[in-house]
Order: sequence, then structure tokens, then C-alpha cells
Amino acid sequence: MNNLRKINIASYRVLKTLLLLFEKNMTMNELVEALDADGSGTYNNFVVSKYVHTCKSCGLDIQKIDGKYCLVNFPFAVKFTPDETRLLFELQNNNQDLKSKTQDKNMQTLLEKLHLPFFKSSVGFKSSENYLIVKLFEKAMTAESDVLLTFKDGTQKQCTPADIVMDGDKIVLKVTSDNGVEDVYPDKLANVKPTNKSARKTKISGGEVVYELKGKLAKRYQLRENEQILKFKANGTIVITNKYEDKKTLLHRLMRYDALCKIVKPQEYVDDFKKMINDALDNYGL
Repeated sequence: MNNLRKINIASYRVLKTLLLLFEKNMTMNELVEALDADGSGTYNNFVVSKYVHTCKSCGLDIQKIDGKYCLVNFPFAVKFTPDETRLLFELQNNNQDLKSKTQDKNMQTLLEKLHLPFFKSSVGFKSSENYLIVKLFEKAMTAESDVLLTFKDGTQKQCTPADIVMDGDKIVLKVTSDNGVEDVYPDKLANVKPTNKSARKTKISGGEVVYELKGKLAKRYQLRENEQILKFKANGTIVITNKYEDKKTLLHRLMRYDALCKIVKPQEYVDDFKKMINDALDNYGL
């Protein structure tokens, strides 16, 4: 009977931990304090971490993001499409523009309770599985720090983060090492750990490009996942920023827009775009 009671108490504590995480994202110390306040026993970091691990062993996607444990993709029956997630984040962004602290707090609470299956990063909306990996890689790039990549198969690689590019609808992490430039896919990684060593400054094609579209094209143009509108001009022209698209692919696509497209920056892209146009005219003897 005593053993059965112990099992029931342990089950209750695991479910209580799950309930707390469902309500909001919490640090380990916050979890311990909340469980202590319940009065069902004495807790510490080691004990509570076992409860969190039990939940993860049952298939729950629990990630530590910005120091807090977060439930992702829960409940199982609720899934949001990328368009639905995009709408929620647009609501959040517009809400922040209103400068209302109370309203912003309510929106943050709502988003935490929804447990969105997609997160917004600089390269668009991607699955929660890749979210933490991409953000850690981005932080290492900003800090110009080398990284130790740990793959899901247990192997490791010391390298320098160079860029983040898009391969179709997939994110690719560009890294440099003694073997040269390599492609790494986030879903193959278990962890990205920045090191103290300063990274070599390496630039890979596929950064940020700004260009303008005008006329009918501006009205009907559909933004890619890695694009945003920077400005609407009075004459109907739109200014777009494109991040991480392969340079050759982007320039050939913009060429199809003819006189309705103008690249603003960087200058390297402007020069290459002009050269492509002149080469095309020479081919037709114009």
C-alpha cells in the first residue's frame, strides 16, 4: 500500500509540473518555488529536473529557451498552420506598437498558452525543433564566436559560423573549418555551443539584399518566406529586403521582372545585376 501511495504521489508531482509549464514558461527555480508552495513535499532542482525529464520521456516537447522551460506543440490536438502562426505574430507586433503594457502582457500570456508549433526568426517561420539551434547559431555569429556543433549521432565539429542561407524551404547553416566551407542542417544538430575563440570574419554570398518593385508587379507580388516589405512609396513602389537567398538564384529571378525591378543594395549585387542585363542585351545585338 505504501509503495502504491508513493507511486501516486510521484505521478501527482509529475502532472503538477506539467500543469505549471502549461500555464507559463518557467525557470527551474520558479518551478521549485511553485511546487514547494503546493505543500505536497520538499523539492529541489535535482528532483524537479527528474519530473521534467519524465514528461519529455513521454513524448512532450519541452525546451529550455532563454533560461526558461517551455512546452512546445501542446496540447497534441492543437496545431497551427504557418499562416495562422504568421497572423498571431502580426497581432503581437501590432500590439507592441500600441505601447500598452497591460495589453502586451496579455498577448504574451496568450502566446505562451497557445504553445505555437512555429517560431519567428530572422529566416522566417520554422519548426520548434530547429528554433533553438538557429537562435544559438545566430547569437554566435553576432558575437563572432567559434562554435562546437554536437550532432544527434554524437559526433562533434569545431568550426566558425559564417552565414545562414535558404535551400528551398529549408534553413542551411554555413560554417567554415579546416575543410573549407560546409553546409549543416539544423535538424541534424543536438546542440550549438559558442566557444571563447574569436571567429574568423568570413562572408558567404546570400546576405541581405534590398530592391524595389513598381507598377503592376508591386501590387501582385507575393513575398517569399525570407522577405519583408521595408517601405511603401507614394507612387505604389514597394521596397523589399531579401535575406539568405542564394545570390545566383535571386538575380536570375529578379531579371525576369525586367524594368519593374531595381536593386538598391549591396553595390556588389547592383553591379552584377547590371552586367547580367548588359550581357543579355549583347546576346540579342541590342
